[in-house]
Order: sequence, then C-alpha cells, then structure tokens
Amino acid sequence: MDHITRLAQRVLASVRETREFDRNVKLLLLTTTLNWVGQGIFAVVFNLYVLSMGIETDILGRILSTGPLAHAVASIPLGFLGEKIGHKSLFVAIYLIGGVSCLIQVATPNVSLMAAAAFFGGLALAGDFVMRLPFLATNAKESHHTRVFSLDSLLTSASFSVGALLAGYLPNLLLGLSPDLTTRYRYTLYLAGVLILSAMVPALMMTPRPRSRAKDKRISLSPYLWGIDRFTVQLAIIELFVGLTMGLIMPFMNVYFTYRLGTSREFFGTIAALAVLPVAIATALGPSVARRIGTVRAVTASRFVILACTLALALTNHGLLATAAYWGYRALFSMGASLWFSFAMGAAASRAKAAASAWLDITFWLGMGIAAWVTGRLLAVDNYRLPFYLASAAAVMAGLTTHVFMDSRNEPPAQQTIG
Repeated sequence: MDHITRLAQRVLASVRETREFDRNVKLLLLTTTLNWVGQGIFAVVFNLYVLSMGIETDILGRILSTGPLAHAVASIPLGFLGEKIGHKSLFVAIYLIGGVSCLIQVATPNVSLMAAAAFFGGLALAGDFVMRLPFLATNAKESHHTRVFSLDSLLTSASFSVGALLAGYLPNLLLGLSPDLTTRYRYTLYLAGVLILSAMVPALMMTPRPRSRAKDKRISLSPYLWGIDRFTVQLAIIELFVGLTMGLIMPFMNVYFTYRLGTSREFFGTIAALAVLPVAIATALGPSVARRIGTVRAVTASRFVILACTLALALTNHGLLATAAYWGYRALFSMGASLWFSFAMGAAASRAKAAASAWLDITFWLGMGIAAWVTGRLLAVDNYRLPFYLASAAAVMAGLTTHVFMDSRNEPPAQQTIG
C-alpha cells in the first residue's frame, strides 16, 4: 500500500510540475504530438503506397535516401538560421514545409517530384531536430530540464506509435470512400500531411523570446569543419556505421514484413506501435548497465548484441520470431543511443560540443541515406537477406570502432555517472 501511495504522490508531483511549464514549452510539446502522429502514419504507409502504384523498390530507395541526405547537408546551416530568424519563425517554416512535403509526395505519381519533396521533408526534420533541444533549454526553468526533455522524448515515441497503429487500420476504415487500396493509402497519407501541417498552429502561438546578439554574430564554419578536433572526427566515423546499421533495414521494415514474411499491414502497424514498450524498458535499464560496466562498454556491448537481431531477421521466415528480433533491435539501438549521446556530450571539450553534436547528426543521416539507396537496389532483385547481413557487418564495425576509439575513456563503473 505504501508503494502505491508513493507512486501516486510522484505522479501528482509530475503533473503539478508539468502544469508549471512555460507556455512555449507546452506549445512545443503539442507540436511534438501532432508532428509525430503524422510521421508515424507516413512511415508505415508510404512505402506500401509507392509499391502499390507499381514503382520498383530501387526507385523507392532513391526517394527514401533523399530525406536523410538533406538532413545531413542541412544540420549546420539550419542551426545558424535558427539563431538569425528566431526559433518561433523557424518552427512555423519547419511544419509548413514538412506538411507540404508529405502532401506533394502523395499527390504526384512523378518520381522526381516525390524525391524533391522528400528532400524538403528531410530539411524540415533536420530543422526540428536541431532547434528542439536548444528551444526547450532556453524556455524551460533549469529545475524543469530533466522532466521537459524526458517528456518530449516520451511524447515523440508515444505519438509515433499512435500514428503507426492508426496507419495499420485506417486504409480499411476508409473502404467506404474507395474500393481501390492505392486510393485509400493516398487518403491516409493526406491525413498524415495535414497533421504535420497542423503543428504550425501551436508554433504560431509561441511567444518570441528576445535574442542575444546572435543575430549580429558573424557565421563561422571553423568549429564545424577545419577546426574540429580528433575526438569529434572519431565520433563522426563511429556514427556513420551506426547510420548504416539502421538505414540498411529500418526504412524498409514494413516492406520486409509485408512482402517477405507475408504479414498484414495491420500486423506491422501494431508491432511497430508496441515497439515503444521494449524501447522504453531498455532505455530505462541502460543507466544501470552503464553503472556496472561503464558507459562506453555498455554502448559497445549493445552494438555487438544487435548482431543477433539482424541475423535473426535475415534468416527467419516466421512473423513472431521476426517481431521479437525487430523489438530487440529497436530496444538495443535506443538504449545504446541514449547512453552514447550522454557520453559524447560529456566527453567533448566545452568549445567542441556544438560541433560534436552536429557531426553526430550529419554522419548518422549520411549513413542512413546511402544505406536506403543500397537496400532499394537489393530489394529490386528480391534480395531480402543481404541488407540484414550488411547491417550486421555495419553493427560490428560500429562496435569495433567504439571499442578502439573510446574504450580508454571508459570510466571505472563505480565512478560512472549518466547524464
């Protein structure tokens, strides 16, 4: 009974703290919800929609690669742009461009226009990623930072899961509008675009904060390019392999389950939504593992253990076993990522933190973009296993480079702190 009482008290305290959040913070959390429900719908349905029109998977791979490549190219410039025009203006532009990008990708059968729209969608996602954390840090009280960042992360995962679940069932619910499956996919994707666009509304309601002299500061690329230190270069190399590990399989996971394993769209939508549970559990356990063996070794171990999941996905023909491997992959990846970012930001020199963060983002999305193009080509010749073998090799390289470059920085477990 005492445990229940204490739990209830913690919940009430969390609710009270949330009510005390700055209005801008609450509005940004609302944009998180709207945007990521739309992104969840789009992620589950778009590949199936494109393939239902008779477009080959190698062409789909080209379309899917443009967004990550845009993200890699735009991360640093968008950071400067946010300082120049202000976070509120950039958030409005982000959701406008992101929503219109989704709508154009659905409205046209022209592959070139789809790819161009996907590129602009990648720009929007990059802007959201680059601006979100600084905006929350600026607008939230320091005493609220832990709660705010945790809640934003939770809302992102939960909203994406809700969108994925809706995506599995909406096309059937729209049967009354059209008997044609491609048309029902299109209507579902229009809804996703409208939800992303609707995130503009809370962004427009934000109150602009007075900016420092950042508006008048000269832009210098030196800290990000020729001025980067050895540690940042090592982070970038490792993160490239991490991006390849994810990009070779994750953008096509719905195609793999539907076309290779023969499961239904509803099945994949449901398991994609439920993946939030093992992800949350693994992420919560990550700090305990790091306290026992050190953060670097916990990250390295997670990347090597991922190998078992990617190989299982390559070899199995059973939907339930593939589901377990998919959930394990997502959980280990999330746990490793949260510890990795904490370590990277803690270990980077003060003046190099911004560059380290930027290059982690750039090389991850560069790896994603290259990998999506490669997998699209392989699936075009019905080779569903090789992408998983390549992802396994990339995971091994991510683990090896983490060990070689960073193990000397692994603190004794008793001294380890996780941010």
